[in-house]
Amino acid sequence: MAAPRTVPIANRALLADDIPQPAGWESVAEILTRCKTSLINDWLVRTKKTPELCDLHLSDDQRTGHLPKLIDDLVLRLDRPKLPDKDGDAIASPAAIEHGKLRRRQDYSSAMLIHESRILQVTIFGTLHENLSTLDFNLLLPDVMIIADEVDAQLTQTIGSFSNAAPKSAKAHLVKPKG
Repeated sequence: MAAPRTVPIANRALLADDIPQPAGWESVAEILTRCKTSLINDWLVRTKKTPELCDLHLSDDQRTGHLPKLIDDLVLRLDRPKLPDKDGDAIASPAAIEHGKLRRRQDYSSAMLIHESRILQVTIFGTLHENLSTLDFNLLLPDVMIIADEVDAQLTQTIGSFSNAAPKSAKAHLVKPKG
């Protein structure tokens, strides 16, 4: 009887069990905290290259002002010790609510908010990819699930406040009650 044939795994370097973990491994939350400034800059570059978001002329601060707090909220959620198992696991985010109101005043559309959120997720995952050499792979998949859930929850809160805010053009027609 012939010996069974073995087939090598194409990319063994990506298997977490095969990578010994030295003391210098970082959690996703630690990487996002350490890389917050570069993540925001990367998001801004991607946003400026997105045709759907370039129609409005905003300063860099007007585009990114909400991101530090949203990232802080995400890191806070990542530091909680459990996987998302219900919709109520999301953190209430005043920053996301204010972001929706601000974007309404800046004449964004709901589609533009969705583009921003998608770009945020892509940028976060890109940041993690750039830090694979220090990433703790034992926590990666649960943290990716939490990131997706939290960014979606923030988008939901943003869209909710965006939808409830009076549009910029309508505010000009509001009459202040006498009192």
